[in-house]
Amino acid sequence: MMFVIKARKHPLLNRLVYLLLIKAQVKASFHRVYLRQAAPSPPPDSPPFIMFGNHSAWWDAHLAMVLNEECWHSDGYVMVEDIQLARYGFFRWCGAFSVNRRDPRSAVESMNYAIRLLTEPAQRRNAPRSLLIFPQGEIRANDVRPLGFYQGAGRIASKTAQQVGACALYPLALRYEFIGEQKPDAFISVGPPLLVRKDEGASALDPRQITARMEQVLTEELDRLRDDVVAYRLASFTPLVQGAWSINRIWDAVRGKEQIREVGWE
Repeated sequence: MMFVIKARKHPLLNRLVYLLLIKAQVKASFHRVYLRQAAPSPPPDSPPFIMFGNHSAWWDAHLAMVLNEECWHSDGYVMVEDIQLARYGFFRWCGAFSVNRRDPRSAVESMNYAIRLLTEPAQRRNAPRSLLIFPQGEIRANDVRPLGFYQGAGRIASKTAQQVGACALYPLALRYEFIGEQKPDAFISVGPPLLVRKDEGASALDPRQITARMEQVLTEELDRLRDDVVAYRLASFTPLVQGAWSINRIWDAVRGKEQIREVGWE
């Protein structure tokens, strides 16, 4: 049986779920969320765009939503495994819809639904439509290579560009590290966007070539992020969300002690 659990986007419920279930959990669980971007955020007149990231942790979609709600403000949707969305249906209010990769025909239906979402007018005023996908299709260790992308990501980008003229692709490299604090830090590093354009001809719209290029640029961004974080080269990052203080910092503040210097930020 083919079916897609469709999104039921609702602006107010989207905001409530974000504040109460996403941002609150992120603030409680991380020391900070850091962001760096190789290019400006997508402008209001951007073509529809796809955010594609590595999938190494349960937190990945949470971080992408933090990025969108705090910084990018697009009319966002996300492709979620059908088993998970059936269990946590309230994420449909935030634009989640299902994919069943175990059934190829159902997966095609989900891709077609994603293309329809990207090519329809946005619900938010002055905001492009966006789609978050994790082309690895499953959680895999952060430093596993090759990443191993499914081909559906390239097909969605190609079909979207064919229908509306262009589709932008933003690689999101995500990483989690303990850096001198009780709680881990989360890092989002956004690489330069790729632009798939209808007027560039058939070869530029080849889904396999698009997928291969997406995997290549995300691998490069992940390697750059890993190298910078483990070497404590953190000056290019800015705080996006401040989490709760660790116990040692609370105790030092209570005693009136000067806070210890943060590792990597001298």
